[in-house]
Amino acid sequence: MCKRIGILLVSFVLATAVFSSIVWAETAVPTDDNKVYLPLITVPVQPPKIVSFTANVPIADPGETITLSWESTNAISATLYHLIGGVFGSFWDVPPTGSMTYTISSSSRNYETFALYATAVDNTYDSASLTLPLTCPFTWFFGPSPDVCPQEAALISPSAEQQFEHGVMIWVGAEDMIYVLFDDTQWTDGWAAFPDDWTEGDPVDDPSIVPPVGFYQPQRGFGLVWREQPGVRDRLGWAIAPESGGETAVQRTSYYKYNHTYLKALDNNVWHLLPERSDWEKIVPDWIN
Repeated sequence: MCKRIGILLVSFVLATAVFSSIVWAETAVPTDDNKVYLPLITVPVQPPKIVSFTANVPIADPGETITLSWESTNAISATLYHLIGGVFGSFWDVPPTGSMTYTISSSSRNYETFALYATAVDNTYDSASLTLPLTCPFTWFFGPSPDVCPQEAALISPSAEQQFEHGVMIWVGAEDMIYVLFDDTQWTDGWAAFPDDWTEGDPVDDPSIVPPVGFYQPQRGFGLVWREQPGVRDRLGWAIAPESGGETAVQRTSYYKYNHTYLKALDNNVWHLLPERSDWEKIVPDWIN
């Protein structure tokens, strides 16, 4: 009698599987005369969906605290990421629907970017991104200006310049730096920067070095870099005029990396130093402060 009941149950299961949209994972197989196991049913999981992901302000200031809010459906967990230069930075495990405050760094520029991932029980996920523009607290000292906010206000500093056969040296006193701009940029770096290690009381120049008529040996910090830094003297050649002093302004772009440096020249043009010391150019601006 029990065997007959088992056969009837199996027949019923097979018939139902043919005429139904339900997916049967397995058929009933009795293990003894007293137990009968029902078939397993696979129920489809609804995919997760991020319905909204917003900030409480359309534009923010560096240093401001903002509120991020989001809503998702069919998710059991979510992760919120802060992106830096397009790369995942900090992250937080958050509920599928909720909000969180975030304080923008005072040094952040241009925009802040966030990404949200909502995950379902079967590990499928939906994602959304949010880019929040930032106000720019500074202005450039010249124009036309680069298309990004400067990282800092213009640094106003005493400066000096000296022209060479094959380039120029620029001293920025407030940075204690000497910038060397080379004319031969095709196969090597176009410019370099060195600390100004010359101090009062050090030799002004090297009396054993005698320049040809009409040329000059650089002095003080310029001379120290020219004599002691490998390759500088060979690439620059002799100075073609004494150094001149004045005032400069220095600003840099605010990209995540590969930033540009701009120096006000003594003739009121602008030295533009390209990223990674790759090259340089002299810009004639429309206006300059």
